[in-house]
Amino acid sequence: MRFLLVYCLFSFTSIGLFAIDYSFTLKKQIPVKKGYFTTDPIGNLYVVRDNNFIVKYNNQGDSLAVFNDVNSGAVTLIDATNPLRVLVFYSGFSQIKILDNMLSLKNEIDLSKIGLFNVPAIANSMDGNIWVFDPSGNLLKINEQIEVQYSYPLRNMIDFAVSPSHMVERDRTLYMTDTTEGILQFDRFGFYRTIYRFHTNESNVLNNYIVYYKNGKLNSYNTKSLQSSEIDLPHPENILNARIEKNQVYVLRSDQIDIYTFKESK
Repeated sequence: MRFLLVYCLFSFTSIGLFAIDYSFTLKKQIPVKKGYFTTDPIGNLYVVRDNNFIVKYNNQGDSLAVFNDVNSGAVTLIDATNPLRVLVFYSGFSQIKILDNMLSLKNEIDLSKIGLFNVPAIANSMDGNIWVFDPSGNLLKINEQIEVQYSYPLRNMIDFAVSPSHMVERDRTLYMTDTTEGILQFDRFGFYRTIYRFHTNESNVLNNYIVYYKNGKLNSYNTKSLQSSEIDLPHPENILNARIEKNQVYVLRSDQIDIYTFKESK
């Protein structure tokens, strides 16, 4: 309930964001080489340095906390959709670390104990469980005791082999990004709904918008109005990835992360 309140207070609410042109102002630069990053709904930034050293920044770019686990290999992804329950995934070791809002370790999950190896993607769920994609083709939901709550054989619902690179749950809907096929949508019970043929490595969902980075632009698709649009990002020539959160744009480049504010161009 606490997270639901936080999300309602700070979630993205600018319905017309992608309908007009914007000018950008550079707010902060954070040095990082070959890094991975993500954001949470209140604008905090999570940056991975040297494969496994995680630094959390606030939306001003000030460091808040760190986490480092050299025994689990490289960080594959971070799911911070719930800032109070951050998931850190180490696919090489089939490990999930559950951290609190100060990046203190709360729990550890070893997926190998239920025979899961080479898992490509996991995601936080609003019901306190965790989505896991089984490479054999099943979509699983497990709890923190590593008990399988649900198992859905996707081959019975989808007529192609799914190979996800990223998953995220928003508003009790799961979005699974397959770099070849597109972004698949599932309901909160894991049943397949539809697919959006957008090719990207990962996606985020803000209200009714699916937002993803591609070719120097932030692209969006409104699942209600069925309209798509895009934002040209500053200095697109060396962008590796980009996200929008809490009315700021976070841009990963080869040697730094740029945090931009933006406003409507006159």
